[in-house]
Amino acid sequence: MRSSLRNLTALVLFVAVHSFSIGQPYRSATRSATDLSLSSSNFQSSTTTSGSSAVRSFRPSTPIPIDSELQLQLLSFYRFVPISNPAAIRDALFDQLLLIPGVRGTVYVASEGINAQFSVPVGDQLRSLLQTFGKEGCLPFDAFEQNPPNMGDVVDSNVSTFDRLIVRTRDYILRDGIPLEDGDAPLDWSDAGTELDAEDWHEQLQQNNIQLFDCRNDYESDQGTFQSAQPLNTKTFSETWSVLDDQVKSDAINPEEPVYIFCTGGIRCVKVGSYLKNKLGCKDVRSLRHGIIGYERWASDADQSLWDGENFLFDKRRFSKEDEES
Repeated sequence: MRSSLRNLTALVLFVAVHSFSIGQPYRSATRSATDLSLSSSNFQSSTTTSGSSAVRSFRPSTPIPIDSELQLQLLSFYRFVPISNPAAIRDALFDQLLLIPGVRGTVYVASEGINAQFSVPVGDQLRSLLQTFGKEGCLPFDAFEQNPPNMGDVVDSNVSTFDRLIVRTRDYILRDGIPLEDGDAPLDWSDAGTELDAEDWHEQLQQNNIQLFDCRNDYESDQGTFQSAQPLNTKTFSETWSVLDDQVKSDAINPEEPVYIFCTGGIRCVKVGSYLKNKLGCKDVRSLRHGIIGYERWASDADQSLWDGENFLFDKRRFSKEDEES
């Protein structure tokens, strides 16, 4: 009997987290005894509270249990939006995310916006996560106002994904290395051209003589790319700008004609699109919404594709570490 009681107690875990809001009260996540509830005694915590890369993190001392009926949704999203106090957003998000049982992943918060990747149990936990970042959530903005989240694979609980929850501040959500001279104003990420859904992208790519550029690095493009795409052949993202400068100077890019760009998940194209428009004078820049990952999802359902080869990904979570580019 004592052994049974101990086993039952181990299943019924909870965490009481003191949280604060930015502009509105938090909404609690739905929890149940079988929902992988978090416990302060079940976590190793690490907190850094100073510097431009201050971290709030929790790492479970016990992993998510393998359950044949439990499935995890992988998703990612970003939004470029001015944030005046990234540290306050970091702390608010961290406290709120701890209320969602079983959530794991990484969130970067910077003055230029937010970038997040998660693994979360399907069901109430997923709905709570989406609510946290949506218009009814704890942020002073809707992370999905411009784009819905990029929903990745749904995997079984025995698939290795994230092993902890991390929310951290950074100088940028995507390091870019764009050279700015004294007096230059930062580029406007809200002016990056037009995003096309996968179906429209597929249709427009079948036109003749389009300007189509692969904005990923060479080791990514070597694995696969769109038919007729021109790779930039960069080693790191920071090399992109000098390559684009040379392309325009050599007339390899015609600023008067539409320029099509793509990357793995879409975030790099925001900065590339803004640079092409605002720095190099390209009048019509078009990018692929949700990147190659979104196109693969559409192509699988549509049973047609203009992609040749593989989509290079950095890890088994079906995400690219685009935020790590420098």
